[in-house]
Amino acid sequence: MYQDQDFQVFEDQTLAGRLGKIQKQIDPKFLITAGDLEPVLAELSVPIYQHVSQHRRRTKNPPTDTWVAFSTSKRGYKMLPHLEIGFWDDRFFIWLAVLQEAKNRQGLLGQVQLADVLNLPSTFECGNDHTDKNCGQPLTLTNYQALMREQVNRHAEWQLGRNFMRGSDFFTTTPDDQAAIIRDTVVALLPIYQQLIAD
Repeated sequence: MYQDQDFQVFEDQTLAGRLGKIQKQIDPKFLITAGDLEPVLAELSVPIYQHVSQHRRRTKNPPTDTWVAFSTSKRGYKMLPHLEIGFWDDRFFIWLAVLQEAKNRQGLLGQVQLADVLNLPSTFECGNDHTDKNCGQPLTLTNYQALMREQVNRHAEWQLGRNFMRGSDFFTTTPDDQAAIIRDTVVALLPIYQQLIAD
């Protein structure tokens, strides 16, 4: 499934070359993951739709990351709380995210129960910028409270999830075990995602 060699797509410094490698090598794997997660996401109270990144707005610089997102809308995801699974050039990530584009971001995040956040496994992180691969911090009470204090800022963002660094055991385990790790990570985030999408 996902392998260390998948990171090699980011070694192509041309826009067309990198996009071609992403579409050929990584996007089909995202679709397999999306299919695997369908029964998991079906547990939520509303339908969830997948969005494989198309990088359509790029005309010059090749993308520094690529992903598949899951949201409650067929049309998009950036303005909504969403799950995002993808690659940077040195890590594979799984984030539950509320970006600066989200409508009523502070109101949405006010629905999240702190106890559920702190109940996540110790391997989880919190982050404040989906464009910064290094934004993740250990998910501690102190770090999460600091993240929440930032939300008054117009450009603040909110993320919970995990990173798997290039070369880690995640990339040498069996496809079934890898799928189980991704599933378990998403399952752990589902109660919080449900709070974010509740009417």
